[in-house]
Amino acid sequence: GGMRSITFVQAFQFWLKFTALAVPAIVLVLFIGGAHRPLNRPAPPRFPADTTVAIQTDVALEVTQAVSFTADGVLDGEPRAGAVRWGAGRHTVTKGSSLEFPAGTAVPVPVGFPVRDSTWLTPLSGDAEHQMLGIYSLIIATFLGTMGLPHVLVRFYTNPDGRTARRTTVMVLAMLGGFYLMPAALGALSRLYVPQLLVSGDTDAAVLLLPTAVLGNGFFGTALAGLVTAGAWAAFLSTSSGLVVSVAGVLSTSPTLSPRGGALSFRLAAVLAGAVPLVLALAATRLDFAQTVSLAFAVAASTFCPLLVLGIWWAGLTDRGAIAGLLVGGVSSVTAVTLSLFDVAPGGWVGVLLARPAVVTVPAAFLTMVVVSGFTASRLLPDVPRLMLRLHAPERLGLSPDRVRQPD
Repeated sequence: GGMRSITFVQAFQFWLKFTALAVPAIVLVLFIGGAHRPLNRPAPPRFPADTTVAIQTDVALEVTQAVSFTADGVLDGEPRAGAVRWGAGRHTVTKGSSLEFPAGTAVPVPVGFPVRDSTWLTPLSGDAEHQMLGIYSLIIATFLGTMGLPHVLVRFYTNPDGRTARRTTVMVLAMLGGFYLMPAALGALSRLYVPQLLVSGDTDAAVLLLPTAVLGNGFFGTALAGLVTAGAWAAFLSTSSGLVVSVAGVLSTSPTLSPRGGALSFRLAAVLAGAVPLVLALAATRLDFAQTVSLAFAVAASTFCPLLVLGIWWAGLTDRGAIAGLLVGGVSSVTAVTLSLFDVAPGGWVGVLLARPAVVTVPAAFLTMVVVSGFTASRLLPDVPRLMLRLHAPERLGLSPDRVRQPD
């Protein structure tokens, strides 16, 4: 039905976005293969050509060696128009300023980010506080959040049996592994060929600008840029369509929210499921795209992941324990996301935990489910052992619903 149809649509969109990233990455790597552009130099990246950078937000930049350029705006708190020479150190640029760098100039890097290429390649480089805490929290969010994404879970509805579902899982993991190789390669190429994005802060546009930066504005460069753009749209539509269908399906079948059900209820629920995130997204425009995605994974990891893991593998989970854990994980992670979106988080390790909350919210959700289930063990249903047997017994044993003896 509709779930199978949206699965086919998302499968097409996945291969489109995979092709849109893989083809440009391979072409660009082959094109620059003969160029000696190492990434392990103990020096900052350099502008490959004369470059004009428009500053969109106030920014503090760090330079390790003197740089000369032309500016029009407010630099270091003073209006400047004309030639400027910065010495090594930290400098500020106000929103609306324009900087023109000649080819070969060392790229100023925002404070807190690795300045030299060699440190950029080194894990835990840069001046950010509590990096290890943030990294492990991000790992927890991405690893555990994947299983809790609604548009991923509903894909298993199209598998006829457990064996097919497991095979699907292995294949999807392999495809995702190949897909995630592409951003790493494109990120390294972007540092070499579009370093101006480090200054302006528009790093989200790196993949879109990279083909024309390497190949020029001719046919091939424009064609690759168009392919990448198509892949970006496919990625947006693939994720958003799956989420909208998942949420709309829940809303349209809820007796409380939609007593009548039917196609009309589903359409109205789809509009609501798309409109609410769209409004919330307007508040997230100042965030880096990678940070926004990590926050979404943190919410998924703090809610659905504990419910799935304990619901499938622990026979002692009760309804009240599950609800309590969902509330604790959901409220705590959503609160952290909200504070991060509106930039009211403090500094230090508290700020890191609010920006990367999974390291706290996920264990809290698990612990709450276990503790509350222990206090409400009397609410366990008598057929839980039978259901757990059906979940974990091999399919070849034939423990289908019609062959498992019902309790007297």
